[in-house]
Amino acid sequence: MSVESKMTFLEHFGILRKSLIKVILLLIFLFIPCFYFRDIIMEIALMPISGALPPDSKIIFTKPVEGLSSNIRISFLASFILTFPLIIYEIWTFIKPGLYENEKKVSAIIIIVGTMLFFTGAFCCYKYVAPITFNVLINEYSSDSITALPNVSDTLGFLSSLILSFGIIFEYPLIIYILSKFGVTSSHFLASKRKYSILISTIISAILTPTTDVFSMLFMLIPLIVFYEIGILVSYLAYKER
Repeated sequence: MSVESKMTFLEHFGILRKSLIKVILLLIFLFIPCFYFRDIIMEIALMPISGALPPDSKIIFTKPVEGLSSNIRISFLASFILTFPLIIYEIWTFIKPGLYENEKKVSAIIIIVGTMLFFTGAFCCYKYVAPITFNVLINEYSSDSITALPNVSDTLGFLSSLILSFGIIFEYPLIIYILSKFGVTSSHFLASKRKYSILISTIISAILTPTTDVFSMLFMLIPLIVFYEIGILVSYLAYKER
């Protein structure tokens, strides 16, 4: 390996280290106010389930450290979301020097669109899917003898996995578009594998949904199937642009 290539590697490593330090410092800096306003953030985070709780029910914790750990988790999540734009910018700064001018424009658009799709999916889940899911899971199986007292750590874990899953699902059309532009897949191939996609989507929904309830699984399965069909259309349009 030549000295020039070694210097190039060290320079890239130095840029990556500086970017990582910036992200960590901002994450720590934002964590402090997030933890200070943890009650407000926790209330916002639990809004999807709060409206579904019966009048005599509350969200509880059963272990001495569970309340503290849950507040730390939600504060860290809030600070991570606020830091996310810097993370995207630092990723772009790291890969930009190795790209041609036309590739810089395309990659910038992909990063922006991908970020918007992720947050759109997360917001749709938080605003619409999660409240319906909690309403079904809590009220459908409550009765005069059974009262729902959700655990705060389990609730946050379920909600986080649901929101993260929908954020990733909304990235699917962009991934298909990229793969189609490079000729890795096509609309004909995706359409011919439709029955397998339904089977795989069902398995994924069962794994990602941390309950045995069929309704909550359907809330994950239906968007997967819909986005697969959207992916076929996107692949067709991407192929026409080639």
